[in-house]
Amino acid sequence: MEAHAGVSLMIMYEDESVDVRYSNGAQLQLSPCGSEFVLVKAADPRGHPLQPPERVRQRTRFTISTYKALMVSALAFRNKYASRPYLPEELIPADQKKPFSSIDSGVQWPEWSAGGADLTPAGETRITSEEGRAELVLSPSGEEFSVTFLCLVSQAPKQPHRDPDSSRGSPVTHDGSADQRGTGSETRESTRSRSCSPQMICSGHLKPEQMYQSVTVIQHHSCSAVPPMWVYPLSLACRHWKTHFSESHSAETERTSSSCQADGGESMSNTPNEGRRCQLPQALPLTCPSPHRHRWTAKKTLAKEEPTDLPSQLVKVMWCQGVTYRLESGDVSVMEISPGDGSVIRSNGVLDSYFTHHKPELDSKRVKEVTYHVSSLPPDVPGQPYSVSSIVSRASRILDCHKQTLQLLKFSVTPSCLQESKLFEEKRADALPVDQDMNIKQSAESRSELVAAELEKIKRFNSLLENSRVLGVEKGRADLESNPADVVPQPLNENCIAEALQRTSKAIQDINAVISAAEMT
Repeated sequence: MEAHAGVSLMIMYEDESVDVRYSNGAQLQLSPCGSEFVLVKAADPRGHPLQPPERVRQRTRFTISTYKALMVSALAFRNKYASRPYLPEELIPADQKKPFSSIDSGVQWPEWSAGGADLTPAGETRITSEEGRAELVLSPSGEEFSVTFLCLVSQAPKQPHRDPDSSRGSPVTHDGSADQRGTGSETRESTRSRSCSPQMICSGHLKPEQMYQSVTVIQHHSCSAVPPMWVYPLSLACRHWKTHFSESHSAETERTSSSCQADGGESMSNTPNEGRRCQLPQALPLTCPSPHRHRWTAKKTLAKEEPTDLPSQLVKVMWCQGVTYRLESGDVSVMEISPGDGSVIRSNGVLDSYFTHHKPELDSKRVKEVTYHVSSLPPDVPGQPYSVSSIVSRASRILDCHKQTLQLLKFSVTPSCLQESKLFEEKRADALPVDQDMNIKQSAESRSELVAAELEKIKRFNSLLENSRVLGVEKGRADLESNPADVVPQPLNENCIAEALQRTSKAIQDINAVISAAEMT
């Protein structure tokens, strides 16, 4: 597959998995953590119509050169809207990596009284942190903003150490609990991760700037859905924005930007310096702790497929023909459109058949607001960079599809790999008190012995079935005839089988309870 194949559609779902579709019919799906992908190649025109398309599944950081450009593009889209970026060193050009001498991700923003904001010629409001490691830029419309910050590249997860007091030599984590993941291919993967990650080499003679590598990350957010670490700098930017774009309004403008009006300083005025220091988003680890949660739904798509013909998953962000569509889930789902010219079109909450276009006008220092209805959209104007009618109609269809998907998802959705990792971290944070830490290793060993005992019960049950005359197993008869001294024949009937099944079911329930208890600790 050619690396320069054109992208026709990119989708990020709420679990932060990514679906990329290409104009030649190929499709790429990226796992929520970004560490693995599946590529369904375009159908061979010379092949048989019933022949299934070729599928490729690889780890992202170890992708071959044929797919490298595709992965770089897909990761750039993912990292722009994901909560935490995935930054494998193997896919980052050398000229984009910068040496970094600290792993501290904290930054300090300017004081509330100092302001520290400036207005660019394009009408953007810019806030820079005191260290220069982070920058927030508010769009002229006051409805969306972007952030640029330095982030350490993804690193291998912390390796468990061996407890010298453990007779089994089982790996234990830093809290003493047994680790169940260090076997087989994952052990080989962790070894490879260490050998392929020079920034993780911690020799005593290396200087700090040789130990860490950072890269610049750019993310885009809506002012109506602000992550906590950006609340304070956004408030500074909104206060500065109001002094330039809220001075005059025409009769067409019914209100100023609702987002910046809410974040422009009212909530921060009582405690003006609260949140000056914040922690920047950190990169995800190189390897996923829950690869069994990767769900692949990639399939062959038709060349003439409508962009709104989406799988039954909740969409978070969609890019199509240069326009970005962002869905904000909540009690009322809201669609936000970024055409790319600095303006923003947003649906009006419950009245989602109405869309408001926030159009900044630099000359008059105002934001003009125009309201559209889906049934009476304005005609296209010659020379206009985009069709308002087309993008609003598509946004309305995506919003309808989103609401239908919400109606279908009435059951508990299986957590993704990122959600499972977050739940595990939260359980670890609520772990046992410090005075009980000494009992963790002993309880872990006891759980291992219980599991082994229950597995032995299942083995005995399987042996019972193999030698059962009720089931007519010839192998069991042969064993009894060849080794009459080793096996004591006992009369078996269907009641014995039912009783054995009950014991096995109880054993499985006990194992599940033990595993749940292990996860809680």
